[in-house]
Amino acid sequence: MIHATRVFSSSKLESEDELVQAMTSRTWPLCYSFYHDGLLYLNDSESEDDPEYAIVKFDRAEGHHDVIGREVGRIRPGQTDAAGVREFVQKMRAGRWEKEEAVRLVVEPAWHHSCQHCRLNEEE
Repeated sequence: MIHATRVFSSSKLESEDELVQAMTSRTWPLCYSFYHDGLLYLNDSESEDDPEYAIVKFDRAEGHHDVIGREVGRIRPGQTDAAGVREFVQKMRAGRWEKEEAVRLVVEPAWHHSCQHCRLNEEE
């Protein structure tokens, strides 16, 4: 993780289609992430215009919002098309991971979350 101290928000997405669309069709604040099928897709980038998602296998929660898991892959959706993102998501869901690095993060539900990254958009 590049930004292991960032406080992430998380929205649960029910379908692969929703996840692919979320990652490819719009720009999100740096704190936004998605939860789908046991994996967190965390925006671990420096710029909203070039998102880089760290994929974290959720192992367990501690306290209110601490997530203990393993970073298992990374993707920059802007460097591929929707079909490439879908293929990557399917690879992650199948457990064909690129790595397994232990991580401990703070991930809050989107309805509960507020930080300097998303508040900037609210002030516009």
